[in-house]
Amino acid sequence: MRKLKNFGYQNVELLDSHWKAQRSELIETYLGIDNDELLHYFKNIAGMEDHVDGLVGWYGNNASTFGQKLGAFAKLYLATKDERLKKKAFALADGWGECAAFSEKVIDCNDTYVYDKLMGGFLDMLEYLGYEPAKEYILRLTQSAAKRFDREVGRDGLQNMSADMIEWYTLPEQLYRAWKLTGEQLYFDFAKVWDYPYFWDKLNAGDFRVGPRHAYSHINSLSSAARAYEATGDEKYLSAMKTAYEEVLGHHTFATGGYGPAECLFADEEGYLGDSLKANWDRDKVHDTYRNFADFFCTRDDQWGSCEVSCCSWAVFKLCNYLLMITGEAKYGDWAEKLLYNGCGGQLPITKEGKVMYYADYFINGAFKSVEDGRLHENGVSFEWQCCTGTYPQDMAEYANMLYYCDEGGLYVSQYLASKVDFEAAGAAFTLKNTSFYPKEKTLRFQLCGEQEGNFPIHFRVPSWASGANTVKVNGEPVDACALPNTWLTLERIWKDGDEIEISYEFILRFQAVDSYAPDVAALVYGPVTLVCDKMTLFAGDMEHPETWIEPVQKDGYSWAFRTRPGHVKPFGHLTREFYPYYEVPEMEWYYMYNRITG
Repeated sequence: MRKLKNFGYQNVELLDSHWKAQRSELIETYLGIDNDELLHYFKNIAGMEDHVDGLVGWYGNNASTFGQKLGAFAKLYLATKDERLKKKAFALADGWGECAAFSEKVIDCNDTYVYDKLMGGFLDMLEYLGYEPAKEYILRLTQSAAKRFDREVGRDGLQNMSADMIEWYTLPEQLYRAWKLTGEQLYFDFAKVWDYPYFWDKLNAGDFRVGPRHAYSHINSLSSAARAYEATGDEKYLSAMKTAYEEVLGHHTFATGGYGPAECLFADEEGYLGDSLKANWDRDKVHDTYRNFADFFCTRDDQWGSCEVSCCSWAVFKLCNYLLMITGEAKYGDWAEKLLYNGCGGQLPITKEGKVMYYADYFINGAFKSVEDGRLHENGVSFEWQCCTGTYPQDMAEYANMLYYCDEGGLYVSQYLASKVDFEAAGAAFTLKNTSFYPKEKTLRFQLCGEQEGNFPIHFRVPSWASGANTVKVNGEPVDACALPNTWLTLERIWKDGDEIEISYEFILRFQAVDSYAPDVAALVYGPVTLVCDKMTLFAGDMEHPETWIEPVQKDGYSWAFRTRPGHVKPFGHLTREFYPYYEVPEMEWYYMYNRITG
């Protein structure tokens, strides 16, 4: 049913880059977490002897991200071949199993959220590391869940924010996966229980007034639709995925690809996206208050943020991966590209204390990156080791899993991080190496290695923004190849060892308005990279042709930089402003992503 397949976290190596450095730092931080600290919650539930205090914050409440961390260790091991990761994954899985063997409470204490994450982690262990005890674990967990979970939840279209049944609509993804890996009918039948017709049927009907929804988990629910489609062949699931992709990317996302101000998607109030960027004193706000995902009104609070960046990226990476593999269409790499560079790429490292950059902020009146979260739960639990500390390592694992795909005929290059991939085509083994420093430079350079010649196609995804003078060269000679945005640029020939490919997608400056209700509020984008300004500004300039009043300059510490010409900063004609990549902005430095522009 899948037209393309990825490399399953193997045969792809990241080369030196900002993204490889992020992943390496994450790995060292997580390897430094003591296994007993991660297992403390389960030992405590089981009544086993323990000599540590355990992690604090969200993890201390219910170890909600144990399964995500377990799965990330398994996938990161395949991607890096770092034996420490494999050893840690096995030790944690075995340790959890000992707790579950000691007391049935470890099996019965999990709500829908934790159950889903445990299923994902143990299925990763089974699929990627051949960990056979996972079969027993997921069976016991599912038998317990089948007895305890409210099967009528969500039938009225309400999200249900009760602690026991939160995000129940994400359950089918792992249950259908368990059925596929084990063949046990129990998982298929239980997956069907958690269909989400209210949301998916509305999407298929073109009705997007579904009421305020939790942003990350509703994009994540589309991965459940993907697995349902593959398990049943029912086109309604695939149709819902495609419709959601177009609607959310087209009308509910920021220039970065991020979405969900105050974690809210599909708010009832028109213009909610733009309003979320404006200060409470801003006279141009359409609504003085706006909804959050729990469906109550609040004034803009910077502690809520513009995008729950780790989780939102993870949901989009999965959705794009499913759509690319199922349809084979290049356009489904677009949203992933935005968040790869401007979402995950712009995040700060997670600290050893479990502090994470929970939100990315894009406010008109400025923001800065920080791992400090000013919110506090009613029970006193602080925002440490929260959900984003489970999805962030999953994002890092996807860096190697979202770059290359293949079919029986050839290779597909979807994203352009510096990397190399080993693959087979035309009955022979080859390696394609991306030696460029994209997006720090515009030209993509590839080198092919192989012990023998082979006739096969290599397909390169043309980004949605690449509408200019794109050029292609093979071994230094120009090639007449079709390079239209959101399609595959296909090069087919008899390839031989040492062949070199150069592709230049023309980077063009462009302003992207936040939405149609605030057309004067826009972010400046250059190629795939979202830029930020050094000061809050009201600009006077042609939004359709920023190149006529914004020119390139050098700025220490940044790959790209631009400066406005005098006469475009209101009300002082002598002032200028600088723009540079958001992903390279350091911690605690003010930046201004969205600005107002007048003609």
